[in-house]
Amino acid sequence: MYRKLKGKEITMKKKDVYIDRLHCKGCGACEEMAPEAFKIDESEKADFLGDDSAPMDQIEMAANMCPTKCIEIVED
Repeated sequence: MYRKLKGKEITMKKKDVYIDRLHCKGCGACEEMAPEAFKIDESEKADFLGDDSAPMDQIEMAANMCPTKCIEIVED
């Protein structure tokens, strides 16, 4: 991922978010911490919405607060 900042091009590492839906309990902590990024679906499991506008610090906080640790963030 590349982003221009004041005329300079900088490289940002892309991060992928994975949810282990088997272990997700659907508690909603991730959705509460990062509502732009996570949603509890009709099967009461977390879904990652894949929205690039969601702040990565909120996504990371949601992963850290997950009681079952089923959210994984992987840098490319």
